[in-house]
Amino acid sequence: MASPPQPVDQFDVVKAAEALLESAKAFASAVQAGNLSKPAEDDMRRSIGGAAQKMAAETLSPIDLAKSEYVVMADLASSNILMTWKAFDHIPTSGSISIADLAKAVEAQESLVARLCGFLLSTGKLLPGALPNHVRHSRFSRICVSTSPFYSMNAIHAGNGVRSFALWPQYFATYGRAEPPRVTHTPFSFAWGHPELAPWEVKALYPEYAALFAQGMESKVMVGGGMRWAGEDAFYDLGWLAAEEGEGGVVVDVGGGLGQLLKDVLADVPGVGPGRCVLQDRREVIDQAVAKADPALAGAAMMEHDFHVEQPVKGASVYLVRRILLDYPDSMATGILRQLADAMSADKPKARVLIVEERLSEPPEATNRIVDTMMLNIGGKLRNREMMTEVAEAAGLKVVGYHVKGSSPMYVMECAKA
Repeated sequence: MASPPQPVDQFDVVKAAEALLESAKAFASAVQAGNLSKPAEDDMRRSIGGAAQKMAAETLSPIDLAKSEYVVMADLASSNILMTWKAFDHIPTSGSISIADLAKAVEAQESLVARLCGFLLSTGKLLPGALPNHVRHSRFSRICVSTSPFYSMNAIHAGNGVRSFALWPQYFATYGRAEPPRVTHTPFSFAWGHPELAPWEVKALYPEYAALFAQGMESKVMVGGGMRWAGEDAFYDLGWLAAEEGEGGVVVDVGGGLGQLLKDVLADVPGVGPGRCVLQDRREVIDQAVAKADPALAGAAMMEHDFHVEQPVKGASVYLVRRILLDYPDSMATGILRQLADAMSADKPKARVLIVEERLSEPPEATNRIVDTMMLNIGGKLRNREMMTEVAEAAGLKVVGYHVKGSSPMYVMECAKA
C-alpha cells in the first residue's frame, strides 16, 4: 500500500515580501545615518540578498528556476573569459569604451566580444554606455579588474572549481562514485589532464595559475585574516603563553604559508617573541617568505618542512594548523595530526595543537557548502565538530576545547596529547 503524501511546508510569499521590505528599510536607514560598520553593512547586505534569493527560489516555477541556473552558468563563463583576457582593465573607471576598441585591446574578434558583453549587459554585470555599442563598468565589473583581490579569487574558483565540475561525469565514470581517497586522481588533477599528480604538482606545471593561486591565498577576501588571539574578541586566548618558559614558549605554524597567522599571534600576544616562533612550509613557499622579509616576522625561524613526515620541532608549546586539514581526506588529515601528537612532550601538559578551520554548516548553507564542494575536487573536505574530533582522536590527540565566535564559520579546536 502506498504511503500517504507528506505535507509540504507552504511558503508565504506575502509574509516574506513584507519582511524583506522591512529589512531593506532598516538597511537604508542605517546607511543614511552612517552608523554601520563595514562588517555590519556586509552582514545586512547578505541577509537581504539571501532573503531575496530565497523568495525567488520559492516563487519561480521549477522549470524557470532551472533556467535561471543556466543563466548563471553562462554568466560565469562570460565574465570569467573576459577576466582571463583582462578585458575589464580596459574599461575606463568613468565613461565607456566601444565594443570595437575593447576587442582590439584584448586582440579578439569584435563579434565575439560583442556577444560576450551582450550577455553581461543582459544580467547587469556590464552597463550600456551613453553611445551605441559602448559598455561601462557596473558595480560588479569594477571588482573584475586584475588589480582587485577578486581577480585571483575568481581564478581559483574557475581553475579549482568550474573546470573540475564540468568533468565530473567523466571523472566519476572513470574512478567510481566515491570521494577521492587521496590527493592524486582527484577531479582537479583529472580536469587539468594530470590525474596522477597532487594539486600542488599540477599547479607547478602552470606558473601563471600558480602565481594567481598564491596571490589568492594571501588575500583576506579568500582566506580571511586578522584573527584575534588574545582578549575578549579572541576565538582562543593564547595569553597563557606569556607564562611559559623562555620568551613565551615555542610556537610552530605548520604549513603557515607566508606567516599571516603567525603575524596575528605576534601582534596579539606580547609574551611571544619572533625568536621563539617557527614558520614551516614547502621549500618554494619558505623561499618566498624569506625573500619577502616581512619585518613583523624578523627573527622567526623559516623552515622547509613536509607536514606528512616527522615533525622536527619537538616539545613546542603550540602547534598551529590553519586551513590545512580541509585539503586532505580523513586518512591523510589523521597522519598530519599524528606527526604533531608524536612531537608533543608528555612533560608539557599545557602544550596544544590548535586546529583552525571553517566548519561544515548544519543545516547546509550555500556559501559554506561551495567551499566543501571545492575541497571535494582536490580530495579534501570541510568537517563539523564530530568529524574533526574523530580525526584528532585517531591521531592520538585529546580534544579539550572547541571555540567559535558569533556567526563566524571558523573554529579553533584545542587538542592536547592523549
